[in-house]
Amino acid sequence: MKQPAISRSLVPVKEFRANLAECIGRLDQDGRPIVITQRGKAAAVLVHPAVLDQLEDEKELVHKVLRGLREHAAGELVDDEEVWDEIDSILDAGGMSDADEVDSRRAG
Repeated sequence: MKQPAISRSLVPVKEFRANLAECIGRLDQDGRPIVITQRGKAAAVLVHPAVLDQLEDEKELVHKVLRGLREHAAGELVDDEEVWDEIDSILDAGGMSDADEVDSRRAG
């Protein structure tokens, strides 16, 4: 019988301490998170920095979508022209010279 993928990623904390460099190398090589166990229970998870970044980005996106859905349900709709005006003002305030690029996207 094939061993479940998650069980290959379980590493007791003593083994993790003794083989830290190897665990990090394995993480970098296959990208699968490593579940560190203590007294037979999951105590921590080691993930590749790129995975953490992706999780944070996805979390932020979900929060923004939920906020938008709440605002829509409450009738708090904003005209897209207002949004582009706000973007332009932010770019202008930041001294950004990309306002022309934003204007060209706005027209399309």
